[in-house]
Amino acid sequence: MPVIKTPVTREEFKVYYALRYKVLREPWGHAKGTEKDDYEAISEHFMAVDEKTGEVLGVIKLYEKAPGVGHVSHMAVSIAHQHKGIGRFLVEAVEKRARERGFKTLGAMSRVTATAYFEKHGYHVAGIPTPHLGTTHLVWMEKEL
Repeated sequence: MPVIKTPVTREEFKVYYALRYKVLREPWGHAKGTEKDDYEAISEHFMAVDEKTGEVLGVIKLYEKAPGVGHVSHMAVSIAHQHKGIGRFLVEAVEKRARERGFKTLGAMSRVTATAYFEKHGYHVAGIPTPHLGTTHLVWMEKEL
């Protein structure tokens, strides 16, 4: 059974960022370091962790994009644990935290290929696709909380 943890120690952050790189950047040949952005310091970071083994199954982060608007980004689920509900578990945890913080809207820059996933969770496309890191197209999606 997974639990949500916030990385605190250097080792936890190392594993957190390694998973983000492995799932979100490495397959497209992007350099290490591209798994981070300028918002890391002002973000809340979440990990889905196997309660028994301590293995990090997935990660996601949240920050305030504008007053009342939360931004979800860098959601990654380990290859071995995809299609097992870990992504949904992460999204639900972030949505809960966003409500606690008083956000009225929650948005994400989704890969165009992942829009159906976010639509299943009540998000809708609210922007136009734009290139990101040269090879990936992203689109702004949002959900009213």
